[in-house]
Amino acid sequence: MNLHILKAGGMSLCSVARHSEYGSDIPADTNCWERQHFYPMWCLYYLGTRPKWESCEDLDESTPDFVMNENYLDYPLCMQQRLYSTLIREPVERAISHELHLEALKDTGNHEMPKKLFESRLAMGRMNYMTWALSADLFADNLNKASLVPGKMHAEVAMDTLSRFDFIMELSEDVECDAAILHFMGLGDDVVEPHMNAEFGKFEAKWHPPQPRSVYEEWNNLDKEVYDYAKRLIKVDCEFFKRLKNANSKPRYHHLPKNLAGI
Repeated sequence: MNLHILKAGGMSLCSVARHSEYGSDIPADTNCWERQHFYPMWCLYYLGTRPKWESCEDLDESTPDFVMNENYLDYPLCMQQRLYSTLIREPVERAISHELHLEALKDTGNHEMPKKLFESRLAMGRMNYMTWALSADLFADNLNKASLVPGKMHAEVAMDTLSRFDFIMELSEDVECDAAILHFMGLGDDVVEPHMNAEFGKFEAKWHPPQPRSVYEEWNNLDKEVYDYAKRLIKVDCEFFKRLKNANSKPRYHHLPKNLAGI
C-alpha cells in the first residue's frame, strides 16, 4: 500500500511495479490506483463518494498486491495485512512542481478541467499537501476533506503515522538506499528513473512560479516539519536496509510472514 504524495515520484514507482512480480495485477492502460476505492487528485470531485472497506481483510482481498492509496491515507491502517510505503519530496519543490504540472495540463489541453476543480486542486496541492494526505481521514468526513486546512495537530498525526510506515523513500537522494528498499518491497533492484513528459518539459522552460519561493515556504511550513522528520527516519532505515540487503536477505512481500504476524 503506497500513499501517493503528488509529484514525489509516484509515476516512476508505478512504472517499476508494473515491471515487477506485481505487474500482472496492474492494468496496462491505467496507473497503480485501484478504481473502486482510490481516486487521484484529478478526480477530486469524487471524494464525497469514496467508499470505506468493511474490514482490513476486505481491503486485502479486494485490492492488488501493489496499490497506490490516492489523495489521502485511509484509516484505520491495516498493518497486519499490508506493508505501507510512501515517497517524499522537499515540500517547496514538490508544490511548485505540482503547480507547473497543472498549468501545463491546462496549457496543452490534455485536461479540460472546470475552473472550480482546477482551483481546488491547485490550492490543495500548494499548501501542506503531505500533512493533509497523512491526516485528513481522521479529522473530516468525505464531504469536508477537500476543505480541511491542516494545523499543528495534523502535522503531529502525520509524523506519528510515518513512524509506523514500513518504507519511506526520497528518490535520487541515495541510490544504494533506493535499491535496498525496492528490493525489500519486492520491486527488484533497479534504480527508479524519474518520469519525464516531453510536452511538460517544453512548457516548464517558459513557465515561472507566480509567487516568490518565500511564499511557498510559508504555505508549506507544516510539510517542512513532516519532511524533516521523515528524512531522519529515512536515514536510520537506509542503514538498516542496506546492511540487510548486503546480508543476502530475501525480499519482503505485501503480506507479513506468519511468524511475524502480531509483532
